[in-house]
Amino acid sequence: MRVLRTWLVGLGAGIFLAAGLALAGDPAIEYPECYRTATPADLEGAKGAHKAATQFYERADYDRAIQYWKDAYQLDCSAHGVLINIANAYEKKGERAEAVTALETYLARTPDASDAQTIQDKIQNLKNALRPAPSASASASASAPAVLPTAPTASAVPDRPREEPPPQPPYGYSPWVATGAGVVTLLVGGILTSSGFADISAAEDRCPSRKGCTEEVAEKGNQGRTHATVGGVLLGLGAAGVAGGLIWELGFNQPWPSKLQLTPVAGPGAAGLGMTGRF
Repeated sequence: MRVLRTWLVGLGAGIFLAAGLALAGDPAIEYPECYRTATPADLEGAKGAHKAATQFYERADYDRAIQYWKDAYQLDCSAHGVLINIANAYEKKGERAEAVTALETYLARTPDASDAQTIQDKIQNLKNALRPAPSASASASASAPAVLPTAPTASAVPDRPREEPPPQPPYGYSPWVATGAGVVTLLVGGILTSSGFADISAAEDRCPSRKGCTEEVAEKGNQGRTHATVGGVLLGLGAAGVAGGLIWELGFNQPWPSKLQLTPVAGPGAAGLGMTGRF
């Protein structure tokens, strides 16, 4: 009974392994038919996967190259040229049966391809290499990765978000408004100061001793002093406005960063946040 049970377990494992190998070699399972249209996001993802696969292929990392090319083909199932890349990587690994599967799938899905005869000859050479021979010669070196063909729906690459142009001077008119207001204040202050001193001078001419002056002369002198005082204040404010506006414009009127980003900063004995901006 123990021998029979062991024999049955071994038979079941053998059947399961054979079924798994059969499924692995079936193109319909390895590369299922696809009837959907790739979205712009799928096309971008396929291009990125193809680029990564090419880099791994050039570094002789064929397992990862195959995986990324399969990912690209799943995203854009109309890019049948990826199957040639997959076959080349399998051939480099020495897995000729998988290379044959990929190439036969390519011929089945692109029967009118211009390189159909070349691919057919390569399939035959790979099959011949699979047969046991006294002295098996190395197969021809795999060709360079083919360029990922453009899908019919990918005639135009989706537009990237346009970045806003950098701000151009002037970055604001507030400094000039302050400067203009200062100039106007200077003018008004100058007029009041000038007229005030003129009234004071006229009152002193008519009443030098400032005693026994008529009400009209006294009022004119007092009014002149008021105008001179207000004018002096306005002159000071105007000068400050002009100077402040010019300093603002020449030294501080710059654009604020359009994008601020906080990044953690850590070092020996210190940690914090760093702020970076881009105009």
